Amino acid sequence: MTPRARWIGATAVSGVWGLALAVTFLLNRGDDVGRLPALIQTFTSALTRGPLLGLGGLGASIGGLTTAALMGSAWLGLGDAILRCLPTGGGSARAQPVLALAERGLLGAAAWSLVWFFLGTLGLYHTSGAAIALLVGLSLGGIALARDRPAPRDLWRAAGRGALGLLVTGQILALIAALAPPTAKDTLLYHFALPKAYIAAGAAVEVPYNIAGYYPLGVEMHVVWAMLLGGPFGTRFGEAAAGAALFLFAPLLSMVVYGWARERGACPGWAAAAVLMVAWVPTVYDVAASAYVDLALAAYTALAVRAFGRWWSTLDTSHLLWVTVGVAAMLSIKLSAAFVILPLMLIGLLRVLVVGRAPGGVGGAPGAAAAIVGALSVGCFLASPWYVRNWMRTGSPLFPFYLGLWPAHAPGWDLERSRLYEALFSLYGNTVTPLDYLWAPLRLAVAAQPDQPPYYDGVLGIAFAFVLPLLAWALWRRRLDVELRLALLLSACLFVFWLFSSQQLRYLLPALPALAVATAVVGSGLEVAAGRALRVLALATAVLGLPVMLAWFLGLDPLRVVLGGEARETYLRRRLDYYPYYEVVNRELPPTATVWLIDMRRDTYHLDRPYFSDFIFEDYTFARYVRSAGSVKEIRDHVRAAGITHLLVRHDVLFDYQRSPIVDPQRSREENIAKLELMAAFFTRDTRLVKGDQKFWLIELPAPGE
Repeated sequence: MTPRARWIGATAVSGVWGLALAVTFLLNRGDDVGRLPALIQTFTSALTRGPLLGLGGLGASIGGLTTAALMGSAWLGLGDAILRCLPTGGGSARAQPVLALAERGLLGAAAWSLVWFFLGTLGLYHTSGAAIALLVGLSLGGIALARDRPAPRDLWRAAGRGALGLLVTGQILALIAALAPPTAKDTLLYHFALPKAYIAAGAAVEVPYNIAGYYPLGVEMHVVWAMLLGGPFGTRFGEAAAGAALFLFAPLLSMVVYGWARERGACPGWAAAAVLMVAWVPTVYDVAASAYVDLALAAYTALAVRAFGRWWSTLDTSHLLWVTVGVAAMLSIKLSAAFVILPLMLIGLLRVLVVGRAPGGVGGAPGAAAAIVGALSVGCFLASPWYVRNWMRTGSPLFPFYLGLWPAHAPGWDLERSRLYEALFSLYGNTVTPLDYLWAPLRLAVAAQPDQPPYYDGVLGIAFAFVLPLLAWALWRRRLDVELRLALLLSACLFVFWLFSSQQLRYLLPALPALAVATAVVGSGLEVAAGRALRVLALATAVLGLPVMLAWFLGLDPLRVVLGGEARETYLRRRLDYYPYYEVVNRELPPTATVWLIDMRRDTYHLDRPYFSDFIFEDYTFARYVRSAGSVKEIRDHVRAAGITHLLVRHDVLFDYQRSPIVDPQRSREENIAKLELMAAFFTRDTRLVKGDQKFWLIELPAPGE
């Protein structure tokens, strides 16, 4: 058989494999792709029912977008200034131009995040400070621009390519959604809620009972900055600025993937295909649209993995700068970044064992060991302020996790809740038997669903499952150089850690860039005809993510509120069924009122009155009160001691015998019913129903002595 015939046969087999994946994938997409015709009809009908444009809302969106663009320029300015202070520039001068630009942006973002950490510690969260920081960053950016002196035509060309890239990748949809008022759960729980509280206090204070405040919040520091800049112009302006600022990590990730692929020898077409394989993942769109932090984590992971491979093959210590930057930024975003650092350390030390006498004055094995250990250690040191502050506040740098190993304490948290939290993470995914683990990649590709923990709480698409046989073949035939083999090994480590921890799809995103880059390099290295056909097949499998993204975008329907045709309050009422109750609380309750949120998603961002609410387990305290009480008075005494005047309750959960936290499996049915009746008496005896429906109650409790 001739080589051409073999390639034709392999391409045909690949086409059958891709078709089988596509059919299976689409059969599981009834809740989004299957509803596209109805969603399109609803979307177009909404556009015709009311005004599309409004000066106030449109001005806020444009202002927020402009603010985020200026912040991005400040990132680039500081990143460039830091690199110019280093003798080697971290290897950026030898990187692809687009990769060098992304490196500067990500370095600057990490550096500004650290600046804002210390400003919060010093109590300097003020609009004037935000404006000064922006001016400093823009001045540094202006200096960098003056040194490079690009031609105006080059600037326009770069802007045009950037706009085209947003359109082709579908990131324009994510940007529109990011400019809308926030409605995503974690955004309302802490990504935006904590910055709002910090700004109100003027410092990075402890927010009682919001345990997310003890996480590393490196990316959220940019939300603080954006809201300080945009807040004086109105709430919508600040929200749009914050959403757009976090969205910037999406194009930065795409730039890293493209530049990395081109650096490793991929042709422009395949490098662009690698970008699309990542950008067309529906969960990538969702993260960018929701002001989540996982794309920032993926970008810094890709930066560190790429630089680690460069160091491995060259032993050039200048590349270790990006390992340091990546490690520092990753640990400043999530504690789970430790799962990247551990294999980096082990594989780096393995390289040291076989290095012999290293060239370039590294100093042999001891010098190489010192270099990699030093890079990782400095990265951990730069991220350590988050963990030191956590240690000082709670007694453990790892709080709120692992309380069984390292005891700690904070209001609203204890060992039992820590164990419940860790058990909650285990609900994601459905791997029990060894066969489940074996088939996890395929199940992840075709069966994943959003908002369903057993199905990974997201959608990956089939592109990466499609190219896995190709990558396995490339590894077997040694079609990849040592740098990309290392990158695939690290991605495999991330996948294994993910399988044995919380199988939330967005936690797996840092493993995708290396897979996409390796695919681009393999595809570019094949014969011309086969490579082109394979690229078409890879893009055909990746493009199936676009209708999923479109369905999610149409379901959200943020266009009119971004353009100003729909009022912020109208949009929030449409997206959050409990928002009308928040309006009553904010408008009608006195400033001295304190509201207890029970099973209300702990959305404190949209609440302007003092509140109490458990973190994650939103009925934990209330259930404990009811279970241990013998009378309404006992429950009410606990509530009055906490200064609570009103209750906002999702009662359909509390009174559902199958779901209610009041029901104790260790008690008889009669005892549990008695507890439910006690809870009903607490809600109704001598109270006033301010507002209610079949799902929610807003209840005013009697004053002391009544």
